[in-house]
This record gives sequence, C-alpha cells and structure tokens, in this order.
Amino acid sequence: MKTVNKLLLLLFAIILGCASTSEVVYDYNLEVDFNQYDTYVLCMDDFFVEHTNHPDLDNEEVRRIIGDAVALEIENKGHRTNVLKPQLQAGFRLLISEETAEFTDCEHSEELEYWESCTIHTETYEEETLVVYVADFETKKVIWHASIVCDLQQSEKKLKPYIYDLVSDLYDTYPKTLVAKNPDEKKEFETF
Repeated sequence: MKTVNKLLLLLFAIILGCASTSEVVYDYNLEVDFNQYDTYVLCMDDFFVEHTNHPDLDNEEVRRIIGDAVALEIENKGHRTNVLKPQLQAGFRLLISEETAEFTDCEHSEELEYWESCTIHTETYEEETLVVYVADFETKKVIWHASIVCDLQQSEKKLKPYIYDLVSDLYDTYPKTLVAKNPDEKKEFETF
C-alpha cells in the first residue's frame, strides 16, 4: 500500500511539474502605424458556435461575452465602432483540442517474462485557447493577434469576469499609442 501511495504522490508531483502557466502569446505587424486607425467593426461570423460537440465550452452565451469583452477593450484602445466605414475588423477564435491520457500500472509477470500493461484509468483532457485579432478592413490582413490557453468551464457567476480578464490581458499587448485628451497635456503613452 505504501508503494501505491508513493507512486500516486510521484505521479501527482510530475503532473504539477509539467503544468504550464498560461501566458499571452502575441504578434503584430511592425510596419503598421496603429494610430492611423479610428474605427472598427466586430466580425459577426465569430459569434456563431463552431464546436457543437463541446456545448459546455462553446455556446452562444460564451461567444456573446467574448464579443462584448473584445468590443470594450478595442474601444479602450481609442477606437470607436462604425459599421458603415470601419477601418479595422476585430474578432476572436475559440480553439478546442482534445487529448486522451491512459494511466497504467505495470506488473512483472513471472510466467511469461514480460511486462504486462494494466490500465488504471483513461482521461480525456480538453484544452481551450482564446485568440483575439484585429485586421485591416480594407486589405483584409490581420495586423495584430494574441492568444492564451484558458479554462471556460467556469460557474455562471465566474464566467463573465474570467473572460473579461482574459480579453483584457490579451489587449494589453495591443500596440496603439494613446494621446492624452486634454490639449494642454502633450503627454503620450503606450498601451503596452
């Protein structure tokens, strides 16, 4: 029994050691002056549920919350919505991948002289990644994008603040310089 407990403790330590913290990954076009853009429109196609086999992760409510958070953050960066003459298109993608892991315990079989595999447990892990992007509306080329591994299986009460925090973290990498609104103040500052 002590061996099993030690094995489980070791397995737990290995899993914790392999767990990575989620960090934002982003990229943008260095040749683009993000200050030249004033208006945007949200990509309406991004509001349609894609992963119908994962309704707890990808559903209309989750997509609505993400869309609202994207709109808030891009407006916080100094853009205003304009569906008739947008310069930018803002959107998001929700990526879901599955991986199955099999936990086994091997015992030596004296009779046949080989290691016999015995499955203890099989678990399927789902990993969600949230990607937000901004594209030049005229050229239809993405000029900035950011992504983060996330966990959308939150309680209804925690889901909205969780998504808003994720999208805020992603937009912290958005390369727009905001100019102070007070004309007496000629101070400029970067948004990231």
